[in-house]
Amino acid sequence: MQKKWLYRFILSYLPIFFAVIFCLMLLFFLGVSELTKKQSLKTYEVYSQQVMHIVDSTLQNIDTLASKNLLLHPKIAAYFEQTGEQSPYSYYGVTEVLLDFVAPLPMIDSVYLYRATDGKVLLQHFSSEIKDFGDRDFIEQAMKSSKPMLWSGVRNLSLYDSDDRQKSVVSLVKKMPYYSGAQGLIVINVRSSSLQALVKEMYDNGTGTACLMDAGGSSFEGAARPCGPQAPAAEKGSVVLASPYSGWKLYMSMQHHSVFAFLSTFSYIWFVLGLIAIVGGVGAMTYISHRQYRPIDQVVSRIQSFTEQKKGYVDRTDVKDEFAFIDHALVNLIEQSNRFEEQQAEGMIYRRSQLFKELMEGTRPISKEELHRESALLGIEAPFDYAATAIVEMDAYARFISEYSARDQLLFKFTLRSAIQEIAGEEEEFLWTEWVTPSRLGLFYRKAGSGGERRMIVKITEMAERARAWVEQYLKFTITFGIGGTVREPHQVHLSYRQAEKALERKISLGPNRVIVYDPQWGSLAEGSGVDTLMQELQEAAQLFRLGNPDWELLLRQAFQALSTGIYSREDVTGLIRLFKAQLKREMQELPQELQEVWRADGLQRIQDLPEDPEWVEETRSYLYEALGEVDRQLRGLRMGREQYTLAAQVREYIMEHYADSELSLAQISDTFDMNQKTLSRIFKEEFGEKFVDYLAKVRVEQAKRLLLETSEPVQAIAEKVGYLYPMSFIRVFKKVEGTTPGDYRKEHSPE
Repeated sequence: MQKKWLYRFILSYLPIFFAVIFCLMLLFFLGVSELTKKQSLKTYEVYSQQVMHIVDSTLQNIDTLASKNLLLHPKIAAYFEQTGEQSPYSYYGVTEVLLDFVAPLPMIDSVYLYRATDGKVLLQHFSSEIKDFGDRDFIEQAMKSSKPMLWSGVRNLSLYDSDDRQKSVVSLVKKMPYYSGAQGLIVINVRSSSLQALVKEMYDNGTGTACLMDAGGSSFEGAARPCGPQAPAAEKGSVVLASPYSGWKLYMSMQHHSVFAFLSTFSYIWFVLGLIAIVGGVGAMTYISHRQYRPIDQVVSRIQSFTEQKKGYVDRTDVKDEFAFIDHALVNLIEQSNRFEEQQAEGMIYRRSQLFKELMEGTRPISKEELHRESALLGIEAPFDYAATAIVEMDAYARFISEYSARDQLLFKFTLRSAIQEIAGEEEEFLWTEWVTPSRLGLFYRKAGSGGERRMIVKITEMAERARAWVEQYLKFTITFGIGGTVREPHQVHLSYRQAEKALERKISLGPNRVIVYDPQWGSLAEGSGVDTLMQELQEAAQLFRLGNPDWELLLRQAFQALSTGIYSREDVTGLIRLFKAQLKREMQELPQELQEVWRADGLQRIQDLPEDPEWVEETRSYLYEALGEVDRQLRGLRMGREQYTLAAQVREYIMEHYADSELSLAQISDTFDMNQKTLSRIFKEEFGEKFVDYLAKVRVEQAKRLLLETSEPVQAIAEKVGYLYPMSFIRVFKKVEGTTPGDYRKEHSPE
């Protein structure tokens, strides 16, 4: 074989070397300094625009939230419409609105409402008259302005005349109403230091300075630190941007622009050094090429001697030069090696996953010695004296797989698994992890030594909390941990795994993004106890909602409170939600036609969109309150305009006043209200959802229950007080409604 590559090494490097050096020197000495400077200024300008955009977006967000949550809020509007002296309690709802608005916006220093009719000023925590208010000059100036005000300049704010401490703020003024401002003002004060800190946080990289000025030229850092053209740092490398939204200006200046001129000064020196580098490079490449070729020659000789012994290993008829010969031999070797490694890796992964599955499911009894032997072959540290398991579940997994591609999903899962393993490694804990389902990662912790089982659970909980917080901070999803108890034998591992699953089941009640440790006391509690009671409460809530009785909201709140605090499986919760949806649809079919049209137009679609398999019952509760509350308001408005609704309300009041009359009947009520008995019965059925006798029985039983618990009177006396002449009739009706007799009810519910 000819030594073609030796000459190719030498000859192929030289043209490339000369061309690259020439181009680099030419570009470097003629244009790199100026180009770099221009690019840097352009970069600063683009970055400055982004900074100003973020500042404007922040202000616009506050403006939008103020318009949405304050200007258009009914309680705020009612406050401005009030006249005369009001009780402090009447302002409670308004201050709650102000506190809710300020809570998620830490930049806001204060918010106050000025009512022009009586000069009242109301803040989050106190109220004042305009004459005693420290910011009255600003209010008077804003009221005199004929144009709608937006953002003020930097100003000093003092809420009390006696308060010497002044805060530097910028204020957003909203007139009430929007164009005239005849009713007053809504003033939102934002700390100027927060906006300046926002700018510096995005620009705090040590390469320049940045400051923010209002339209009047006042710096957000105060008069002690001049900004803009008056600042000492204002020089050639400065960028000035004006906001089209607020009129404020952003000044940003570079500190290292003089470096470019410094580099240009030494262009001739660099040119001479470049020539020396060319000459030295030619000699060095020639010498190095000879040195590099020597091991190649040795490799070729060894492969050639090997192929003479292994006939057919390399087909010498296809060999053109040294590298082709080496490449041909290496390709054969690599292909064989890759096939072997793939087979080994696939078998190893499958065996590890299978062994983990057998341990978690308990399908195969295995001893410690057997586990140690098999895990050693799989490269796993397995010996232990006691162990515990945990399960990590990715929250909102359906949304996760819909938002990210399959490749991104694998990357996120790899990051999650690596983070958990790294945290365990830092704590010197032995951890074995395997994906047991697409959304669940199984964890197997092992510990050597005696004792410390309780301490192990505490440590696992701490590591789980660290992992949960890390995922919440750095990844775009959250996770929930379910942690089981400790076991001492491999064949008991599945018991700990079942406990971890039970702990994870509690997520539907407690909510996602948390660490849940299995409590042994759960085993002594009846899982799913009270489902029948919750079922009755939800059915009654659906019925009350149809009737327009506001107690539906109380029953719904009680049911979901029980779901949040009790031990219920996911099947119990989803079953109750499906039951409530079905019951609500059936109940609403009994509404009059005009009310059913409102229900079908809005409420029915919302109920159909209600997820039946929520991740957290709180999500379902919030959704139901919002959806049903809106429909209830619409239905209530229609009912108030219906004559029979008013008549039904009067009948209800009459029954509550005369329920103790033993002769109270539908005929008596129809005579009292001068109505046909059949018409009254139909109206009663439509508005109350049940017959007159059933409704009257419930009213009397409710009053009887109160007397049974609050008094010690005999059952016969209580029966007479609620309208029953014969005790046996009262007992029969009471048992039909409550499922128990009056005497048993008193024994079960009486505090004594």
